[in-house]
Amino acid sequence: MFSTLTKLIALGSVAGVWSHAVMKEPVPRQAGPVHEELCGAAVAKVLARDPTGPIENAMDAADGEYNCDAYFCRGYQYEDNVDDIKAVKAGDILDFKIDMVASHRPGYANVSIIDIATNEIIEPLRTWDEYPGYNTGPDRDDIKFNITISDTLGATCDAPGKCVLQWYWYVPRSSQTYESCLDLYVEA
Repeated sequence: MFSTLTKLIALGSVAGVWSHAVMKEPVPRQAGPVHEELCGAAVAKVLARDPTGPIENAMDAADGEYNCDAYFCRGYQYEDNVDDIKAVKAGDILDFKIDMVASHRPGYANVSIIDIATNEIIEPLRTWDEYPGYNTGPDRDDIKFNITISDTLGATCDAPGKCVLQWYWYVPRSSQTYESCLDLYVEA
């Protein structure tokens, strides 16, 4: 029989590999009825229960109702977010705030413009080879940062429903994926 101390040590070592984070600003895509219909109630429930949790937690709950790509914007659907599309212009600066509930290293992250139809990167805007960073001061550039909208996106992202801006973080040690997306289009 395990002692209480042994149980606490074991629990602490398991908890030590879990990370949690989500993009808070700009306000990302949210869940909705189309998301629940495509991803299934079980996956939607896990994602709703822990909005900062890794996508893999929801995939453990996937059942016969699952018919979405949870690894694209957490499975949150464009159709549920059409009232929250952000119009931007080349040169606009977007400020970001990441709610880092629990950070564990090593990991890597990026902010990229993604083609909605293919889930492929159109243009990387910012990358971190080591994420989260080790700076814990008020000048952290891993949880508070900004990006500039490129002048090369106009034709590709010129209408709603073509592109998202995606914050992506992956922790290899624990095989955990975190994503948040912002639907946007580039005005001329």
